[in-house]
Amino acid sequence: MPLGKRLAVVAAVLATLALAAAGVALASSGSPRPGGALAAAALAAGVLALHVFWPPFDLGLGSLRRGARSDRRAALTFDDGPSADTPAVLDALERAGVRATFFVLGVAAERRPELVREVARRGHEVALHGHTHARLALAGPREVAKEIDRGREAIRRAGVEPAPWFRAPHGWKGPFLGRALRARGLRLVAWTRGAWDTERPGAGAIAERAARRPRPGEIVLLHDGCGTPGIDARRDQTAAAVPEIVRRWRAAGFELVTVGALAASSPPGVASAGRALRLGALAGGVALAAFALARVDLRAVGASLAGARPALLALGVGANLVSLATHAARWRAVVIAPGGRVRYRDALVAILAGFAAGLVLPGRGGDLLRAHLLARRARVSTAAVVAASALDYVVGTVAFVVALAALGAAAPLPSWGLRALALMAALAAAAAAAAFLLRPGRGPARSSGLVARLRGGLAALHDARALATSIGWGLAGWVAEGAIALATLAALGLPATPTAAALVVIAASAAAAVGISPGNAGTFEVATAIALAGLGVPTGAAVAFALAFHAVHVVPVALLGGAMLLREGVTREGLARERP
Repeated sequence: MPLGKRLAVVAAVLATLALAAAGVALASSGSPRPGGALAAAALAAGVLALHVFWPPFDLGLGSLRRGARSDRRAALTFDDGPSADTPAVLDALERAGVRATFFVLGVAAERRPELVREVARRGHEVALHGHTHARLALAGPREVAKEIDRGREAIRRAGVEPAPWFRAPHGWKGPFLGRALRARGLRLVAWTRGAWDTERPGAGAIAERAARRPRPGEIVLLHDGCGTPGIDARRDQTAAAVPEIVRRWRAAGFELVTVGALAASSPPGVASAGRALRLGALAGGVALAAFALARVDLRAVGASLAGARPALLALGVGANLVSLATHAARWRAVVIAPGGRVRYRDALVAILAGFAAGLVLPGRGGDLLRAHLLARRARVSTAAVVAASALDYVVGTVAFVVALAALGAAAPLPSWGLRALALMAALAAAAAAAAFLLRPGRGPARSSGLVARLRGGLAALHDARALATSIGWGLAGWVAEGAIALATLAALGLPATPTAAALVVIAASAAAAVGISPGNAGTFEVATAIALAGLGVPTGAAVAFALAFHAVHVVPVALLGGAMLLREGVTREGLARERP
């Protein structure tokens, strides 16, 4: 994705979050209804924007985003044709023995009806891409219907009956598109990766983008024509890239098929059920948050935040930067590269970018991304780095238990804190034992399969110095985390004691371990607020601390990590999309 578009996406996300934060602040200052309405409107606008501009996110729940993940098949698709370069694309596909799906523009079909017939004659699918490549995001029902019908009739006049697939120009879906498609028996088709071949980066770059790290069920977006005025319309580089794209996918063990064949393994009901479940979980989370907020004195929260001391919050941000730096060093110590240790700079970039991605990715998506980034920068196996990352968490937990045990010897912890410490110690011991049993042998690996690569990521278990170094950096990182908690407590005028700091760090770590929501939003605040409330801190002040504590963690990660993501050109499968 070009830098300008990535910056536009970041700006849109930040604007939505800013409006939502403004609504919360307004509600906290004594105007709950206007503030709540503003926050709700901002979030609703964000969800609507996702539906319109992000192809895989479909509130109608009926689009085809990908095929089955259990089936090692993928589909090549070509948009905006036919054009003068379509015959070269067809010849390349025929020599490779591959059938693809062509999303045809009506105006292009009118100019070259013989090529529409040739596409069908060679066994490829001819599908719909509208008539004029008009953006349908803000189009009314009549315009949407006109684009679909005119495009379909142009293909029919060329002598071909189009397949029941429609790809929205630019991937943008308006509020009337879903109903129009259902009325015509058509299904919306998205894509999992774009090669950005419209930029004409060269055949090699196109092949690399279209075939790097292939996954089952993918729908690859390419172009055999041009629907955007003012750009270079030549698609000869795409035609030249087809043989290498096919070779790479086949070498990875995949069969390339049409969208129709891929859709047979992903019926609408199955896809809709999964998306409905995710939307239901999201709605449930929102309802739970609203229920919790209704029982919190927002004025007390606002007063606590308004009285916060900026200098101490800035100190907390500085401590967080130290924590991030030590985490990178801790992780680097257990990642063994073929040529020795990975560079600290690479580990730090991957940590920052991964944590930033974790602000928008659910579950452990950020961890997987940082492993991928470090593997790419250090030229090592991603599987090995994933395993080393798991070992890093084990080391971090061991260091945490050691640090808490030392603190508990000097300052009393409540009973639940001691139970949490005991549970963490048991989990750390079990994880360490499992890692020790799974470690690779000392000699060269006998296999290069996935299991062997994963076990290779645990090679640091043979290096006592690496483990000791990692634990040392882990202890330093937890000291920095305690400093963040102390600075935030003091900033809000709350008792800044080692016990209080330890308890909120325990709670925040437990919330991070669960990792349900992007950025641990909600779970982080609930856990840390409950921990403080257990010490007798008023609910409003405890919630204010939780919000400030999370902000101190998130702000530097969002700024620095977001910059790293932009610089690395990260295009998570589906996050960075190409314009068809």
